[in-house]
Amino acid sequence: MNLPVALRERNSIAEPSFSDPAAGFHLRPSLCLLMITGFWLVIYVAGMCRPALLDDADTQHAEVAREMIVRHDWATLYANGIRYMEKAPLMYWGVAGSLVLFGKSEWAVRLPVVLWMLALFYATYWVGRKIYDESAGLYSALIMATAFGPYIYTRFLIPDTLVGLWLLLGFFFFLETLEETPPSRLACWGLAVSCALNVLTKGLIGLVFPVAVIAFYLILTGNLRHILRLRLISSTAIFLLVAAPWHILAAMRNPDQGGVRGFLWLYFVNEHFLRYLNKRVPRDYDTVPLLIFWDCWCYGSCHGARSCRKP
Repeated sequence: MNLPVALRERNSIAEPSFSDPAAGFHLRPSLCLLMITGFWLVIYVAGMCRPALLDDADTQHAEVAREMIVRHDWATLYANGIRYMEKAPLMYWGVAGSLVLFGKSEWAVRLPVVLWMLALFYATYWVGRKIYDESAGLYSALIMATAFGPYIYTRFLIPDTLVGLWLLLGFFFFLETLEETPPSRLACWGLAVSCALNVLTKGLIGLVFPVAVIAFYLILTGNLRHILRLRLISSTAIFLLVAAPWHILAAMRNPDQGGVRGFLWLYFVNEHFLRYLNKRVPRDYDTVPLLIFWDCWCYGSCHGARSCRKP
């Protein structure tokens, strides 16, 4: 089995199982995009300047972008004059570009995040339209545009919404490779570019997350050989062409100096591996009682397991 049943049988579904309010008129792509843009303008653009930039992540990330402009250094990140080796650069490049174009203001800082949300809505519409139909794409995009979670994540300056965009595109390109025999260069290279941009957005999780999900899916479907069809040599070259240059340049400009750690240790070891082992240096953060978040899921899992055992 290459695709989920819902995807493979999408063309055989004659009537939707729910009342489709769009069934009475023809949904044109231009109308769908206009509706999506309208929701984006009302919800995201109208509230772009509120709240003001707050302490911690908001102001610190904005300061990193500002110092890029002041120092004319787009490879080494700085915050308050100190090397900032904790994050990948793509979000800061976007914010710095906005500050160059529109001047230093709160709305200029938030503009890239708001534009990325519009790109996410358009991508959601496009994927839904490709997999199912016009109305599915529209409803999916409008649900995303009016959801509470994505909106909250644009109230402070973090790259997570952009991560969502690259994950969506990456998984879509992967599904395209499952439908094509053999997979096209566009689908394979699109997957590679999406992962590379995600690495430049959030670090190694931009590669680890999609690869883990794809590998788990292929194991469950007994289709691991599909990995060999993904044009591995050219796709790897495309990935490295996009993701590697900044990492190489940052490492060359920030080597270890005596007892002072350089980019490679600070970025990869401290901020990736040690961070997820809860051993990052310095320990300037604390954990939350995880049991609170796991309680309901544990109860649901136990209840589901008991139901499965019943004859």
